[in-house]
Amino acid sequence: MDWLRRKVPEFSQLEENERAAIYDFSFLWSLFEGSVLNCQCNVPNIRRFAEQTESKIRLNDVDFAPFVSYLQNRYYLNGNPTEHYRHLHVERSGSPEEVVEMLSNENCTEKVKLIGCLVVVFRLRNNLFHGEKWKYQLQGQLDNFQRANNFLRNLMDCTE
Repeated sequence: MDWLRRKVPEFSQLEENERAAIYDFSFLWSLFEGSVLNCQCNVPNIRRFAEQTESKIRLNDVDFAPFVSYLQNRYYLNGNPTEHYRHLHVERSGSPEEVVEMLSNENCTEKVKLIGCLVVVFRLRNNLFHGEKWKYQLQGQLDNFQRANNFLRNLMDCTE
């Protein structure tokens, strides 16, 4: 952390809770991908996980509502993608239709919500780990990471 603060002045300007949320996300995602997706995250495996999860538990028991609402407000307002949506780079994951359906259709199935949420979190992961988030010096990402962290913890608690 000290090295990052010296090398990247913008990093040292982040609040402690912002750095903690990013740190937590890195480990939560690693745990999720390693233990739930067999160390291989991609859209087909996310879909497979959603189908397996749907057959084991009632997806209604997983409280997606706060995260879905947050994602809808951030990425898709009034039937149109926002500027934040463009920065997700969903096209780099094959533009799965579940993302747009989850963001634009409040009546989509719980399975579509799960897939859509996981793809967005996967994109946050890719944008962080592949450097895209550094273009913004990680500014303005606290809500993204805190909410993604809550979603991942909730999901793993329900699918243990």
